[in-house]
Amino acid sequence: AVVSTQSTGGAGDCWKEVQGMSRKELLLNCAVLIFFILLCVGGGLIFFTQVADDGFGSDSEWFSNLTKTGFDPPAAAYAPVWTILYLLMAIAAFFVWRETGFCDKPIPLVVFFASLVLNFAWILIFGVAKSLLWSSIEILVLWGSIVATMYLFYKVKKWTVLLLVPYLLWVTFATILNWTLWEKNQDNPYA
Repeated sequence: AVVSTQSTGGAGDCWKEVQGMSRKELLLNCAVLIFFILLCVGGGLIFFTQVADDGFGSDSEWFSNLTKTGFDPPAAAYAPVWTILYLLMAIAAFFVWRETGFCDKPIPLVVFFASLVLNFAWILIFGVAKSLLWSSIEILVLWGSIVATMYLFYKVKKWTVLLLVPYLLWVTFATILNWTLWEKNQDNPYA
């Protein structure tokens, strides 16, 4: 069930909603927020750690033998950037859930979950399958799913889109990076 009413969305409105919640509603909200954080941040961490040594980074023979783009971020940037992005995604999804619930109006969250699955799938296609072409194709589908999620979230709670803008920008950059890696490594026996 939906646990809030539509508000103007300001921080003061959010605090008033929290103050007006019963203990049961507060616990439910906390549980759902923790669920989204664990799903996004925890899921990303689990998938990334599965491929960190073999698929990415300086310890990966495959990745270190690729011809780089010249604009690759340092390896140390990925973990903090993705942690922040996953946290922002979780917060946006939580506030959309507060308006739609899981069952009353499921489409925005269904598209969000599908987008998250595509995000995790990219890690496997790039890092485990080591397919630059298929990861380049998959990331375009991921990018489209992020845009669709943003559109649907905007229709529910406008400001949540702002939390997803950094994610879209990072995936846009990653798309360019992925396609450039594929282009530069078509003749590379490691690619």
